[in-house]
Amino acid sequence: MDKEEFKFLDKTIELEKREELDSSYKIKSYHDKLRLMESKKIPQKPIEDVLNDLLLKNSYISKKTKDSISKIIYSPKDRIIVVTTHLGQDIIWNRGKLIYSYGWFFFVSKPKSKQKSSKAKMGKDKKEAKKEEKTISREDYSFEDLIIPLKEKENMRSLYNTQEYFQYLKLIKSSNIPQMPIKEVLHDLLVENQDIPLKEKKSIGKVIYYKKERVIVVKSLIGDSMYENLKGLVKKYGWYFYITGVPVGASQISVAIDKIERKFDANYFKNISISSENKGEKTRVTIYPIVLKPNHNCHILGLGNLNILLDCGISDSKKKEVKEEKEDIEEKEDIEEKEEKEGEEEEEEKEIYKKPDDSIYIEEYLANLPQLILEEEKRQIEKEDIEKELASENIQRQTSVIPKIDAIFVSHSHYDHISGLKKLIQLNPEVPVLCSRITLDLFLLRDSNFLKQENHEEIDDEEYRNIVKNVIYVENGDKIEFKDSGCFLSFFHAGHMPGALMVLAKVNDFRFLYTGDYTYYDITPFAGTKRFLEQISRPIDYLLIDGTSAHEEHGEISNQFHSLILFLEQKAEYEDNVLIGADPSSLAISFMLTFWRYFRKLQLRKKGFTKRPNIYVDMMVRKNIQVINHRYEYIYGPISRLIKNKANPFNSIKFRWFERNDLEFLRKKNNIIISHPPDLSYGLIRNIINVVGRNPHNLVFLAGAIHEQPGMDLISGGNIIEFSETWKTPFRAFLINTFMPQLKIKLHADKIQLAEMIKVLEPKEVCFFHQSPRKLIEAVEYVKELGIEKVSLPKKRRLLILN
Repeated sequence: MDKEEFKFLDKTIELEKREELDSSYKIKSYHDKLRLMESKKIPQKPIEDVLNDLLLKNSYISKKTKDSISKIIYSPKDRIIVVTTHLGQDIIWNRGKLIYSYGWFFFVSKPKSKQKSSKAKMGKDKKEAKKEEKTISREDYSFEDLIIPLKEKENMRSLYNTQEYFQYLKLIKSSNIPQMPIKEVLHDLLVENQDIPLKEKKSIGKVIYYKKERVIVVKSLIGDSMYENLKGLVKKYGWYFYITGVPVGASQISVAIDKIERKFDANYFKNISISSENKGEKTRVTIYPIVLKPNHNCHILGLGNLNILLDCGISDSKKKEVKEEKEDIEEKEDIEEKEEKEGEEEEEEKEIYKKPDDSIYIEEYLANLPQLILEEEKRQIEKEDIEKELASENIQRQTSVIPKIDAIFVSHSHYDHISGLKKLIQLNPEVPVLCSRITLDLFLLRDSNFLKQENHEEIDDEEYRNIVKNVIYVENGDKIEFKDSGCFLSFFHAGHMPGALMVLAKVNDFRFLYTGDYTYYDITPFAGTKRFLEQISRPIDYLLIDGTSAHEEHGEISNQFHSLILFLEQKAEYEDNVLIGADPSSLAISFMLTFWRYFRKLQLRKKGFTKRPNIYVDMMVRKNIQVINHRYEYIYGPISRLIKNKANPFNSIKFRWFERNDLEFLRKKNNIIISHPPDLSYGLIRNIINVVGRNPHNLVFLAGAIHEQPGMDLISGGNIIEFSETWKTPFRAFLINTFMPQLKIKLHADKIQLAEMIKVLEPKEVCFFHQSPRKLIEAVEYVKELGIEKVSLPKKRRLLILN
């Protein structure tokens, strides 16, 4: 271990060299980045050169962060630089850039807080260093047919040192309440106590107790009665009960995916050239929109000889949608009606299959690519003699290359961007798929039959196993290089939902950026693109950007959430029920955490507030949250830190998870229910609104984009919800969408966010996708007002040469 000092302007930074660092610094992302550095042969610069450049020249690490650095530890063998600073977020956000610049992995460490002196009765002593929580004993406690894990610990975590705990501890001490032995407490609580329902007792998953602090932590799915009787429990047993939820659980789908060996790695493209065989010829960049519907997205990006699908949200067989609708309808139909309909439904499905899907347009593109290029070049050249000369050259040079799909980039897991992936891999079994870990997990979670398998250790469906085998994982800051110098793909966080990515294609000096769906600002608990855009080299020559809400202005997202919460607070006061329809992988999670945090703070702040609602969330949302828990290192935003520090809000007892056979809670009052989809087109939300929607005192809000029936009819003012010809239900609840149509909470960027993207990226040309041209005319004019001269709308199945 060598210690020295490094002079930085008028400041001295302690510098320490170590032969090898311990495992606490070698986090999961370190191993990923180490493999990246080795595979790409990124040179490791000398530490002096790194520090001089980082502290004096580097522009994407703020001066505030640089000034806050107090110590640096480094290990050349491990290729790790540990930066001690109380700031350092921009170092973490730019970790990928730093790796490519210096060939080192940067780990940010918080400085150890100095121990302050405190006055004791007998003089001045230093405070004792905080002791680490330690398990003293473990055993199982039996109750009826349940086995409850029981742990004794010491040095209680600060998490349990709540204001409420100190109030009850004061009561225990002032009243001299004796502390009953833990086994006697559990026997009386679970066997003798009649105030706690049996169902609640059986929902207890774990008990931890701290004898010295007189705290029993009960981890349970339900805890209403225990909390209502908390004062009585404290007086009876001499213990304070901290009632919390059980851990949300591991992600089985993530574990199963990680077991599958993949065909390709990040080096796959390193030996592939995108340049033309004719030396000196410019490498062409083209774009070809396959589908431009608001609920389907697919473009082909041509990079020289390569063809890369940008998303694959193409219309395919409707079999799955028909099946889901049948299942919901069948719950309301009797056996005779089902038998009569069977024949009709089979014919209906056959008719659907006869309709061609959008994948044929991909085949047409590949078959006609030379001609498409020729036609576009002719459009760009006016002189007839040059046209003829160019035409003969083109036809000649294109015959040697047989076009194919060379890769599929999936920006995120929403259906309108990934619906055709399964079929495309069936047709092209050797095509690599570029996507994030979370995108792959969430896609298989929703699309495959994994949840219906008896055994969840592996993925049974061979078609989905084949998709996993073809995936090359890419995350924020990653880069995939081609054989040609200065040509690569790089990937950046897109906001919008967990796992979403933008892709930058750089071909020599030309930069093309595809945003996928994005949000610029943070939306609890996920980060937007704002803090990541500085990683992208500028200016962007061609920006293909999400236009879903580019013609709208949503206002401050925090204000929108606050407006909604005011409605919820009023309903909680009167103990009415609320139903929120939202996407299970994005907005549903934002809603549940925002509501949980608000009412928790209200309970702590407002003395005597006893009407904190329970938040009921359907099981698919829970499965999505389990993926986030498993992949928290690839989540950008505060939730990642909370999960890492074992302060996971998803484990709160105020979150209740429900399935189809567990809807008793609909009879209770003062609940916020979050389910999907918001357009009510299928699923359990139909059963819920069938109950909640009948009561005029209840409240309903359908969040996000509504493209399907019966949601569209409802937000248009309908008072009858028609799920099918045989299932109709009256709607009398208070619908926020019609009362306050300006309340829009969407995970798509509006005009204000669009302007911020344009300002930072400095694009030379902007083209929208994901919305009808009619709605985007205003957005086009708006972007022109921002100083961008070339703004366009894509033309379906017309090839454009961009450079």
